Amino acid sequence: MRALRYDSFGPVTSVVRLVEAAQPRPGRGQVLVRVQYAAINPLDCKLVEGEFRRLFKSKPPAGIGTEFSGTVEALGPGVAMPKIGTPVVGFIDPTARPPGALQQFVAVDAKDVLAVDAVDLDTACTLPVAGVAALQMCRLGEVKGGQRVLVHGAAGGVGSFAVQIVRLLGGKPVATGSRLSQPVLATLEPEAVVNYATQKVSAWGGPFNVVLDCASTLGDADIGELMPNGGRYVRTLPAFPSVLLDPVLNATRPVKRFTLKLKPNTEDVRTLLNWMRRGMLKPLISERVALANAIAALDHLQAGRAQGKLVVGVS
Repeated sequence: MRALRYDSFGPVTSVVRLVEAAQPRPGRGQVLVRVQYAAINPLDCKLVEGEFRRLFKSKPPAGIGTEFSGTVEALGPGVAMPKIGTPVVGFIDPTARPPGALQQFVAVDAKDVLAVDAVDLDTACTLPVAGVAALQMCRLGEVKGGQRVLVHGAAGGVGSFAVQIVRLLGGKPVATGSRLSQPVLATLEPEAVVNYATQKVSAWGGPFNVVLDCASTLGDADIGELMPNGGRYVRTLPAFPSVLLDPVLNATRPVKRFTLKLKPNTEDVRTLLNWMRRGMLKPLISERVALANAIAALDHLQAGRAQGKLVVGVS
């Protein structure tokens, strides 16, 4: 089978290769999925470069990618469902095993896939990581009706989902992005859009009850400016030592700070799929590429030039 692999940490264009690899076999409790689509995320690039190597099982040689969709090809011992031929969406938890969704076949635990109906597979593959991350950020922020919520970096995969989920939960989202992303942000229907490159933080429309920092770039002064009356701040990526100190300091400070610790699971994917079936949630997909062009797509994402999600057609 064809698969993306890297044998050492480094820049994506230097170390990632499209190779022929042995097709995996499903073990006990697993299913073999013929991957049709995989969505790529900024985390994929960071793992290749060696960031967070102590938090994730990304030591080379390893594959790339954590969210995918396709059809069940074979069942391992002890598995009766989903049946062979069932369209599914699934994920690989990189805290538990090495990534590897950008390949033609993947063997995963049956509990980590969910049957898909009435939703196209090329859109479903965007949910298990980016969609779930946005949903869990909203939970950490305790987003509820009437709250003013800033989504920073709203044009990205997680951010574009977060704006929509805040609205579904009854919140009032304000979305930030670059100058080029302003038209795209408007399609997400936030209360307001902000150009973070030209507008000072003081002009972003605060105060806010919740800040979802999908870019993980806001500093202490920014948070103080945006949330002078307290609230909840959530970032996608860990920053040291704050990720270790926040649980202790939160007891006494007005702005409670949290770092997302993504927990991929099929129940959250089911929630997102239900919203998607009802036309209430739509992934912002900026480009669809073939597996042969996936390395260039990863480089494009790494350079910060992508908006929304990039989807790779694998099979």
